[in-house]
Amino acid sequence: MKYVGFTWLKDYFKLNTAPLSHESYIGGRSRIEVLARSNIVIETFTPNYFPATNTPLDHVEFALKYDDLNLDLLKKVFGHIPEADIAVYINARLTSKYSRQIGFLYEFLTSAALEMSKKITGNYVDLLDSKKYVVAATSKKNRRWLINDNLLGTSNFCPIVRKTVLVTQFLQSDFTGRLTTFQGSIPPNLFKRAIDFLYFKETKSSYSIERETSTPDREAKFVDVLKLAGTAAEDEFLSEQHLAEIQAIIVDPRFAHANFRTWQNYVGQNMSGRGQRIHYVCPPGQFVQSLMHGLAEAAIKSDGVNSVVRATIIAFGFVFIHPFEDGNGRLHRFLIHDTLTRDKFVPEGMILPVSAYMLHNEAEYHAVLERFSAPLSKLVNYSLNENDEMTVQNPESVEGYYRFPDLTPQVEYLFHAIGQTINTELITEILFLQHYDEAREKIRAVVDLPDRQLDLMIKLLHQNKGVISKAKRAQFHQLTDAEIQRMEEEFKTINFYLN
Repeated sequence: MKYVGFTWLKDYFKLNTAPLSHESYIGGRSRIEVLARSNIVIETFTPNYFPATNTPLDHVEFALKYDDLNLDLLKKVFGHIPEADIAVYINARLTSKYSRQIGFLYEFLTSAALEMSKKITGNYVDLLDSKKYVVAATSKKNRRWLINDNLLGTSNFCPIVRKTVLVTQFLQSDFTGRLTTFQGSIPPNLFKRAIDFLYFKETKSSYSIERETSTPDREAKFVDVLKLAGTAAEDEFLSEQHLAEIQAIIVDPRFAHANFRTWQNYVGQNMSGRGQRIHYVCPPGQFVQSLMHGLAEAAIKSDGVNSVVRATIIAFGFVFIHPFEDGNGRLHRFLIHDTLTRDKFVPEGMILPVSAYMLHNEAEYHAVLERFSAPLSKLVNYSLNENDEMTVQNPESVEGYYRFPDLTPQVEYLFHAIGQTINTELITEILFLQHYDEAREKIRAVVDLPDRQLDLMIKLLHQNKGVISKAKRAQFHQLTDAEIQRMEEEFKTINFYLN
């Protein structure tokens, strides 16, 4: 089989990039195969699809037609093609939408201006196909190329989200309507008790994911921060000052920073005197300011896009940029809440304990982080000095990986995590409180126990599936065996959630 499109370009120019999500080949018959472990799509086209003149720009056009857009690879390709050749190619095909897309993307990615012999005329065309990609809710018209720029970001930071089968299915889900209906079915006082607890649970979970023990004071402050989610102005919530203020609350003040980092950072694990095991190489410090500026621009461009997609762009974009030395993970999870609240995805006053779900399903969470970090580990070259300070040896080569991430796997994950959070964390917690109140009433109807004894009784019954064990019987020596038996029977009539 022959290479074609991005597969051909990557091989022809010997480009070191992450694996393509869609590989194209020329073979005897058309077929599509999806690799089970990686979800990479392998598509075979018949010989008549192969470009007649077989030039790099012909393969760029093929890629725009049939492959998944890969801005990192495309920028590297443009770096190998003389600017004059690109201008000639476009001038010979002024009516072609693909030529205009090539011209727009060349200038978008390189910041260079092509010299055109004629002015582009005709109708505006979309840059991205909305059937294939999640696109900006409002496109920006580019008059020079007559292109509707519906990308989700700018040249500083531009994520791609493909409409896979899973993403398409999730985009049709009405999580907000479900949450609103559920809230309306719960007594207000009970709902408030549950939400108050879930704020605390979310805080504990977010610290636990980082394997950190928080102090009660820091937990209380972080709960207050969570309750302020979505209240900062749109042009402020991703600013250096605002994020630094939040970071100062959730980390030890000695390790807080007022500014984004300018040095090289990484996520690693000390292997007991055997050196560092590097899990993730963060963007080199010289790129951080522009990446964070781009993230703020992407937040604006994605306004009106599905809230879970937008939360993914902002929160996972942030954690992959890793702009601080410490606290990035907790800020990342805070930004999920901030975006969902800001977009009114959750009803007012509600919180979804997503961190609790992540903590209870850590393998899933770590896997989706590794979907981004693992390919990078094969592209980046770095060294560590005797103080374990890192230097990235090929920053320009890996820059595009950070600037133009394909966040499709992360979008799929966050949709799934939010759906499961509603089922397993939010609804279960409220049902637990409902059943707990019912248990208190029924047990008190047998004997009016003091609050401390009553709560202990329910706790032990819940732990032992409705039975007080012989070992715990002595803690209720004031009660008769008949009274305890009646309490056990009453407890078992409740449809209690048993872990």
